[in-house]
Amino acid sequence: MAEMVEFVQETLGDMDVRWAEPLLESPGCQHLYTARTGGVSQGQFASLNFRRAGDPPEHIMENCRRAAALAGCGLGDIVRTRQEHTDLIDVVRQWAPGIRVGFDNKQPSDGLITNVPGVCLMGFYADCQLLLFYDRRNHAAGCVHSGWRGTALAVAEKTISLMGAEYGTQPEDLVCAIGPSICQDCFETDRDVYDRLTGRFGPEAEGFCRTKGDKFYWDTKGLNLWRLLSAGVPRDQIAVSDECTCCGDPALWWSHRRQGDRRGVHAGLIALDR
Repeated sequence: MAEMVEFVQETLGDMDVRWAEPLLESPGCQHLYTARTGGVSQGQFASLNFRRAGDPPEHIMENCRRAAALAGCGLGDIVRTRQEHTDLIDVVRQWAPGIRVGFDNKQPSDGLITNVPGVCLMGFYADCQLLLFYDRRNHAAGCVHSGWRGTALAVAEKTISLMGAEYGTQPEDLVCAIGPSICQDCFETDRDVYDRLTGRFGPEAEGFCRTKGDKFYWDTKGLNLWRLLSAGVPRDQIAVSDECTCCGDPALWWSHRRQGDRRGVHAGLIALDR
C-alpha cells in the first residue's frame, strides 16, 4: 500500500467533506470531496447524491448547489464530467451560465481542465479514484476520473501533458489529490485487469498487485501515485486519501463493489479563484 498523506476531514453542518492538504495550502483555488451526507436525496440515494439515474433532477440540482457553495461557486459555474472510463479530457475555455457537461455532452469526458477563473470542475466517484490537479504557477486546474480502465489508459499522465500543451504546466508546479476510493484489500479482480495493467506499464506494475488463488488485488491508489510521480510531480505535492469507500463507514460512503447499482455517487470539485 502506498504511503498515505492525510486529508483534512471536516463536518460542516450536516455535510461531511474532505480537503487535500497540498491544495488547501495552495492559494488560488478552492476544492473539496464530498461524502454521502448533507443533501436532499432520499431512500437508496440518501442524502448527498450526484448520480442522476433514479434520483429526481431537483434533488441533484440542490445537491450540486450545496457542494458548489462550499467551493465559493454557484450552479452556473459548474462544468461536470460525463464518465465512461475513457481517456477523453475536455478543455474548458470559457465561463457560461448553467450546469454544463464536458464536450457539450457530445462524447464522454472523464477529465476536464481549465484556466478560467470561476469555473467549477466537478467529477464523480464511488470506488474509482477522482484526481484533482492545480498548477500553482499558471493558475490552471484539472478534475479527472480514473478507475482501473482510465489508469490503464494513462489518463493522469495525459492530463498533465494536455495541461502542459494548453497552459505551459510543468509537473513540478502541480499539486494533486487522489481522493477516497477502494482499497487494495477490497479491490479483487480477475486476470483481465492484471493483463491490462501489466501490459500497459510492464513488470513494475506488479508491485501494486497481490495474488490469492486466481484473484488479483490491486492498490489503485498506489498505482495512480506512481504514475503521477513518474510524470514528475513531487511526492510532497500529492495527497492520497487513506479512506476506503468499500470497507469504510457505509453511512459515509457509497461503493459499487459493496452495493452494485443501488447507490449514489460522491463529487469532487475544484475551482480557480476569481
